[in-house]
Amino acid sequence: MPYCHTVFQQIATDEVESLLSTFTIENFVGGRAAYHLGNGSYSIDAGENDIRAIYEGEVVRFFCRHEKEMLRYEKKLKVFATKHGIRLSTNS
Repeated sequence: MPYCHTVFQQIATDEVESLLSTFTIENFVGGRAAYHLGNGSYSIDAGENDIRAIYEGEVVRFFCRHEKEMLRYEKKLKVFATKHGIRLSTNS
């Protein structure tokens, strides 16, 4: 799975699941709470299994199952971050 370029910065550990759940609810039909998977990632797309989030020490990175869908998810991530005042950086 290729990583998205958009990265959420300065996210506190106790805010991660709530923040990702808000993203899921706002962006996916039938959106429900994001949930932590046993492998350190979060399911954030209401069961579609096309995008996941990984939290690594105040940073949330995202990866997509299909590279062709990355642009669509990048747009959703940036709009969400702007709406909620989330600091962004980019992966190269």
